[in-house]
Amino acid sequence: MAKSPNTAPEAAGKKTGSKNKITLTIVVNGEPVSVEANVNAPLHTAIAKALEESGNVGQPPENWELKDENGTVFDASKKIEDLGITAGQKLFLSLKAGAAG
Repeated sequence: MAKSPNTAPEAAGKKTGSKNKITLTIVVNGEPVSVEANVNAPLHTAIAKALEESGNVGQPPENWELKDENGTVFDASKKIEDLGITAGQKLFLSLKAGAAG
């Protein structure tokens, strides 16, 4: 039951405009970064992209936590869709306490 590479969700999404992809604004150390994320992927994939886009590669993604405007910390292992994160939502990424050293 192997899937053909042409039917991979990401490839199909690009052709159709993708209902599964959303753009998030993730503020990393005060600097906003736009990240395209698949709602069916775990949140840590968006965190890794935001860190890469912002040039914050000194600490692994596991040492960071993502919060919403109310300060709610999201579980990075859960799917973006399951966390209720929506397109255009502004999120804040910061180092976990004690992670810097």
